[in-house]
Amino acid sequence: MCGATSAVGLGEQERQLWPLLRERLRRPGQLMGLMRGVLGGDAEVAALVTTTPAGTVRPVAILVTPAIAAEITFVDGSPDAQLRRGRIGEDEMDVLIGRVGREDPRPIAILVTDWMREHLRRYRPNVYAV
Repeated sequence: MCGATSAVGLGEQERQLWPLLRERLRRPGQLMGLMRGVLGGDAEVAALVTTTPAGTVRPVAILVTPAIAAEITFVDGSPDAQLRRGRIGEDEMDVLIGRVGREDPRPIAILVTDWMREHLRRYRPNVYAV
């Protein structure tokens, strides 16, 4: 990452999406945060997490980048729905749909699945209590 903006431009996207994500994914009594990280050599992702008063961090959603959006195939739901079922490869997930400013509605986040939680445990078992 370079300064306030990441190498792949997630900084501006995060600023635009934060109010919508905060409104739709808020968990009462928990702090919310947006974290960026790099998977592998160059795949940067942004994750929305919650933190309990006891300090347990739980991933809630992964922000949809243009590359991720290109891989999503919707399997049900109206194009106007706020939550649609989608698939990337063989993996199904719930996809949060939203509008930022005057944009048409688009995928903005993938809700974390059991498969994602399992992989997060493998990479950082002492950080995520999922």
